[in-house]
Amino acid sequence: MAALAYRFTPDLFDEPAPAPERAAREMPLRSTASLGERRFTAWRGRSGRRYVASVFPSDDPHALSFTDAVLLAVSADRRILAARDSGPFGIEAALGRWQRSVAEAGATEIHVHLLAEDGASRRAALLDLMPQAETVD
Repeated sequence: MAALAYRFTPDLFDEPAPAPERAAREMPLRSTASLGERRFTAWRGRSGRRYVASVFPSDDPHALSFTDAVLLAVSADRRILAARDSGPFGIEAALGRWQRSVAEAGATEIHVHLLAEDGASRRAALLDLMPQAETVD
């Protein structure tokens, strides 16, 4: 009798992870493409890892009400301008200053990634998604 073998495929319904890149890029969720309002999206970090996020207008104070989240300031041309950890307490004054400064820098949306389980996971996500400083020769 032949043995049965099963192959575990974690990304069976997702696109395969691309080769590592220089910058993170947005990969909108196909399952929400038919919705009129974009409430969720996903980003691929430089490592190829996928991060699902909720989408808020840059001036929406609700975007800052989450604790232990990764916050991404996104421009109209779909680039991450800045990223930060909201922290365990969601300090309103600091987050409010950040929200105003990223809006002045051109952010039109704030994407909130809530699936990082702990501080180390949030730091890893930030390093993977944050825009890298460009060097000038």
